[in-house]
Amino acid sequence: MAKHLYLISGLGADERIFGNLRFPSGYDVHFLPWIPPKENEPISDYAARMAEGIIIDGPVSLIGVSFGGIMSLEIARLMPVEKNVLISSIKHTGEKPPYYNWARRLGLHNLPDHLLYKNRSFIVKKFMNVETEEDRQLLDDYLSNSDHVYRRWAVNTVLHWENEHQPEGLVHIHGGRDLTFPIRFVKPTHTIPDGGHFMVLNRAAAVNRILHEVL
Repeated sequence: MAKHLYLISGLGADERIFGNLRFPSGYDVHFLPWIPPKENEPISDYAARMAEGIIIDGPVSLIGVSFGGIMSLEIARLMPVEKNVLISSIKHTGEKPPYYNWARRLGLHNLPDHLLYKNRSFIVKKFMNVETEEDRQLLDDYLSNSDHVYRRWAVNTVLHWENEHQPEGLVHIHGGRDLTFPIRFVKPTHTIPDGGHFMVLNRAAAVNRILHEVL
């Protein structure tokens, strides 16, 4: 019976973020695409709709990067998951940096699009730990998307996300230099000391070694 591995990218990203990963043999690997959110849609409802794209004819494992890791945890509430791998993400509410809560309480996520998203390239590249030309080109492509409906929904969802449940088989790979979710607030199962938030792309060799151990 085939094993299925579903990949969930981060906020605004697509399957290219996984381009440098190499997975153990024995898996049928699929990319699970994001879908347009409904207005004010709870993350549990969104996860249920997203999970409709998962084929269940054998063991299923999930790999989620950043916001994709949060979504993988929500999907794991709804169906059996053999392995749940988070990369550059958080696994429960207590791992959110405190300033995320300040931003939520101040309502900064409700500011108009032209204030939140115009000229944001520098700060986004800083928090994403962009290092290589490949990183820059990919992030520039993501930032060129002017449709902010999904982005606004996702930011609001992260700021309000509440979770204490951690499924069995959870693996959490995190970078010691991650600026989006700083390591001082999280307790991963595996740490890549020089990895930043984009390490799935620019520290793929280290990520691959861990994936071959845990999958």
